[in-house]
Amino acid sequence: MSKKSKKNNGLKSVNQTRSSIVIKLNLSMMGLLISAMITINIIISLIFFGYALYQNDSTIEKLIEQTEVTQSLSTVRSTYLDYSFVLANESEGWRLPEFIQRWLPLSDQSYRSLRYLDGTDLSLVERILNIEYQVYVPYENGYIQVSRDLFKTLQTLSGLMLFLFGFELLLIVSRFSQNHIRIAEALKPLTQLTESAKSLQKDMSNLGSSKKTDIESMAGAISKIDAKKLDQKTFIKNDQEELRELADAINDLLVRINESYQAQVRFVSDASHELRTPIAVIQGYANMLDRWGKDDEKTLNESITAIKSESDHMKTLIEHLLFLARGDSDTIRLQLENFNISELMAEVVKEARLIDDGHFYEFSQSDPIWIIADKQLIKQVLRILVDNAMKYSPQNEKIALKLSKEGNQVNIVVQDNGIGIKPQDVPHIFERFYRSDESRDKKTGGSGLGLSIAKWIIEKHGGHFEVLSRVGIGTRITITLKTDATTK
Repeated sequence: MSKKSKKNNGLKSVNQTRSSIVIKLNLSMMGLLISAMITINIIISLIFFGYALYQNDSTIEKLIEQTEVTQSLSTVRSTYLDYSFVLANESEGWRLPEFIQRWLPLSDQSYRSLRYLDGTDLSLVERILNIEYQVYVPYENGYIQVSRDLFKTLQTLSGLMLFLFGFELLLIVSRFSQNHIRIAEALKPLTQLTESAKSLQKDMSNLGSSKKTDIESMAGAISKIDAKKLDQKTFIKNDQEELRELADAINDLLVRINESYQAQVRFVSDASHELRTPIAVIQGYANMLDRWGKDDEKTLNESITAIKSESDHMKTLIEHLLFLARGDSDTIRLQLENFNISELMAEVVKEARLIDDGHFYEFSQSDPIWIIADKQLIKQVLRILVDNAMKYSPQNEKIALKLSKEGNQVNIVVQDNGIGIKPQDVPHIFERFYRSDESRDKKTGGSGLGLSIAKWIIEKHGGHFEVLSRVGIGTRITITLKTDATTK
């Protein structure tokens, strides 16, 4: 059998299966619709017939109350309007159930029955249409039998039912056609899935028959990649789209790995440099003490001061490095609590005034603003920002802290009138060991990690930074946090 014949047979089989499913689903839905319509028709018929009986009972009750009707009662049937009256002792016909009779307006002692009209020459339909409704009302020692022919009532009901059946038939035909189309549309993916599977099978066959040199070339390029050649890319000169996409994905992955690797290399290099400097200073002063500083009080004091300063700097640097390492390994857990951020900022400003009397600190106590966050880590961020503002602001300049709330967000602002930051350096100030000016850290003794730690803490709380700085004018750093800080 040829491939074309197999394909045609496969599509024919799928179409037959889909048609079978369409028919079965359509018949099932039509069955439910017809059952619902029959139920509704029965309910409408019962309501209509019950209403007719209720109207008859109400009319009979009013007629019996009239004296001209009761005075003419006898054993001979008399007719008044459409109702016939006669005295009777026994009921005739089929007696209605008690639960139906209780719903009708006449007294509880009355009862009702339905009776076929006599006549053997009448057909079944004629007998049904000529049913007589009889009501037996207690009167003296017997009953008043009130009868009425229900022909007009049943004729109206049958006309209504024929109209309903005609309307429902049109509805069923219309719905059958619509459902057939909708179900067929819904099952289109079945055919498309089959065709896609066959197309995929064909593509896999084509992929398997591709030139081995393309795959071997890619494998060779990948095998040559090492940590020092992460920027080396794989190239595929072929019309096979799948291989080109795979090569592009590998190249993008290599770019990201190379960027991460280079960042790690820079970090290790900068950390080594930062640690080497204080160690070299300590070692130099120790050698100086060993040679002649034991007997020279001035040299001794200078050495002790320098060693203490450098050891403190190295201690801070190591603590910062350990903090970031724990953060990178996700071992730091936030201790969330509900606290007043306004009080915390006032506390940080008070501490800054105690240790630094060369600047003017301004913070207007605001209304209490409560947030859910790690209080100690948020305080650490505020200290880092205030410390940076102090280091890079001239003496007697103002450092202002502001706090505001917008909806469920809190904005914390630290602003100084310091030396400012160059525009090209602003995007990099949160990078580890980044220096816009090599001389700054020598003057201030900073570790180059403070803003990196602050950024990690704020992002961990689901917040972010905004930085606005002008050289020679100053810097404003804004922290935005949610009052119910969501940890990341």
